[in-house]
Amino acid sequence: MSKIYEALEQAQKERKGLEPVPHVDVGPQAIHAEESEAYSFELEMEEEMLHLYHSIESLLPDRKKRAIQFIGSGEGEGTSTIVREFARVVIATLGQSVLLLDGDRHNPTQHFFCNVSPDYCLDDVVEHGENPEKALYRVGGSNLFVSLVSHNSNSGPNVFDSSGFEGIWDMMRDRFDLILVDSPPATTSGDAFAMFRKADGVVIVVEADKTRWPVVESVKERITQHGGNVLGMVLNKRKYYIPEFIYKRL
Repeated sequence: MSKIYEALEQAQKERKGLEPVPHVDVGPQAIHAEESEAYSFELEMEEEMLHLYHSIESLLPDRKKRAIQFIGSGEGEGTSTIVREFARVVIATLGQSVLLLDGDRHNPTQHFFCNVSPDYCLDDVVEHGENPEKALYRVGGSNLFVSLVSHNSNSGPNVFDSSGFEGIWDMMRDRFDLILVDSPPATTSGDAFAMFRKADGVVIVVEADKTRWPVVESVKERITQHGGNVLGMVLNKRKYYIPEFIYKRL
């Protein structure tokens, strides 16, 4: 048993009476051009993400609408891909409305993958008192919306702590069934720590067999110290430069 898996188990033991979020061991798998291979891959991903959803649901049974924050310890953990695929599967299979909140002001990527061009972000809404709707961008005709915290890397990370954000957050929580926060890596930016208290739970994304045990423990402790509710960890193993190669290996 790997030390990372032991970290996951230990984190969950501290949550009395709660079932752990399952570890999702994701590894590279060649995807062939045949339709049967593509279909099999899609089913594997759907099963994997639904398993994660229902595990989170069991940990937060009193919440009909949930805000879940995903964070990796460092660059290349695969956090953004996990969040994006999670949102896609929840919408496609459960019909829920989802807001994907890109919290990385230094390197926002979700709008690119979702093919939207945001002119406004939450930072603009707070600063200028704009209508929050201007910072929510619908992806095609789906129930997925994307919003950026900021598209200015020089802006401050205090948008979540500002008094003007409280009303915006309440509006978003009331409107969407699920809010997924894609956070910047914990060891490269402190921006995510202002958000922990507002999210219902935090899921740590770990690249299996690469991220060191002390780093994982440090991230978990920092989340807890900042008022975050650690639900568990997702063990992710992938070639991050080829997102299509995600595959579950039990």
